[in-house]
Amino acid sequence: MASEERDGDVLLQLHPEEVVETDTQLPEEIERCSGLDYNDFFWRYMHKNIPVIIANVSNDWECQNWTVVQSSPESRDLNSNPSASSINFDYLKTKISDGPVPVADCNSSYFNSHTKLELNFHDYLTKWRSSIESQSSAPWTSAEVNSNVVPASRDNLYLKDWHLAAQMPGYNFYKVPKYFASDWLNEQLIQQGKDDYRFVYMGPKNSWTSYHADVFGSFSWSTNIVGLKKWLIMPPGEELKLNDRLGNLPFSIDEKMLDEHNVRYYTINQQANEAVFVPSGWFHQVWNLTDTISVNHNWFNGCNISMVWQNLKNNLKAVCNEISDCQQMDNFEAHCQTMLRASFGINYLDFIELLEFIAARRLAEGTVATKFLLFDSYTMNDYHVQYDLECLSKITRTLTEDPTIQCSPLQLEDRCQRLLARLEF
Repeated sequence: MASEERDGDVLLQLHPEEVVETDTQLPEEIERCSGLDYNDFFWRYMHKNIPVIIANVSNDWECQNWTVVQSSPESRDLNSNPSASSINFDYLKTKISDGPVPVADCNSSYFNSHTKLELNFHDYLTKWRSSIESQSSAPWTSAEVNSNVVPASRDNLYLKDWHLAAQMPGYNFYKVPKYFASDWLNEQLIQQGKDDYRFVYMGPKNSWTSYHADVFGSFSWSTNIVGLKKWLIMPPGEELKLNDRLGNLPFSIDEKMLDEHNVRYYTINQQANEAVFVPSGWFHQVWNLTDTISVNHNWFNGCNISMVWQNLKNNLKAVCNEISDCQQMDNFEAHCQTMLRASFGINYLDFIELLEFIAARRLAEGTVATKFLLFDSYTMNDYHVQYDLECLSKITRTLTEDPTIQCSPLQLEDRCQRLLARLEF
């Protein structure tokens, strides 16, 4: 068993990867699994950066009450009639206090992004409910499920990137699935009370998220509470086939565009109670084929920390090129790091501080007194801790060899060397 109960908590058991001869090519289609073992998920999908759909992950989440309660648990099949709204608007208004929420207008774009606005949550629910009641929706046909062409609606407002878990820390409306518990990014941010990457999405039928890859080059996971989503997703490198002559990405894609550019891609039809694991660097676009609510995280760990570092370096290079005519100014490197944080979300110092934080937690894991929980639910076995420490040591050694870090006036190299000494004592 790769996870087991221990003192009421779940122990994430990771074991050395079995060395077997396997086909390293991409799968013909994205696998859909149920009851997946944590160790299998780690090595078969997360470590290899391969997407997977995991079923039955949210059966016992409190936010199942956000959907209309059926007569019995057995009849509560949210996928049996996905074209009908199953949103429990009254419960949402009662359970979640009113306040401003971030909303994207999917019928309007601004500088290659959906127009952003802010609404009070209860006003958003009222608009959504009124829109449903004013439209007599025909059943969603199988042909429409496989099409991106959706009719325009008067309102197409998508509540996105809502930090509900941070805003209401006492409301335990979901539980992070065990597969995604090894999360260095949110482990640090939650502990330090900073903005995290835990989100709730709520949107009507026909709302959508434009073509993109996830922040930092991170992993992401998305679990549907109710509704049906359609994904177009492609392996790293395929996105280059869609760039224009200036290297710009398209705002939106469809199958016709992908086929015309000979792009290899996958289609995912995600149902309620399923989680989609999106690996690092896999560009994608997502449509809500019905009224939909989902819980999403961005995160990274030892499996993809080197990809995040590479993206950080690439973005610093882009920043330096952008203001190259200012190289003679005082503190040019510091200005570049400030701009890097503004554009990318973190800079070199932030990245090193995260490594220091995770290292301190893993090095202290050896004693019972310093045992910590991941998302208040999970602990790691000894091999998992050791794996993390080895990944930390490897990436820190890479940082010490980076010319920008070696020349940094912030003495970043000294910090990396001290961290490396702790990891390799």
